[in-house]
Amino acid sequence: MQQVKENALRQLVSESLRESNDSYTIQELFERFPTATELMDVSEQQLIAIKGIGKGKARQITAMLKLAKVLALSNENQYVIRSPKDVFHLLESDLRYEQKEHFICLFLNTKNRLIFKEIHLHRFSERRHRPS
Repeated sequence: MQQVKENALRQLVSESLRESNDSYTIQELFERFPTATELMDVSEQQLIAIKGIGKGKARQITAMLKLAKVLALSNENQYVIRSPKDVFHLLESDLRYEQKEHFICLFLNTKNRLIFKEIHLHRFSERRHRPS
């Protein structure tokens, strides 16, 4: 199932960029960012580092990924959070296979409907700070 989604994503990106599915640019893009989660968090600078992707194409890719996030989030706007279990169900697919800690902000309206969701990779220092 996951492989089918990744192939569909690869096809969508290659069609959007007017590249063949097996072109060097598409292959390199998906080798550097093999999962949808990694690809969704890519920056323009990371894309420009790939041979064949200039500023224009990098902006095109990031704009496409931002649009995908907005479209995916519009479905979540109907999500109502009434318990920790609701939060778990909302975030499970995003964080199931993550290996590092994340800082997550869920913005709710007065009726507990999700307005916006932010997920940040949180980098803790090696030293643990203790309150004095």
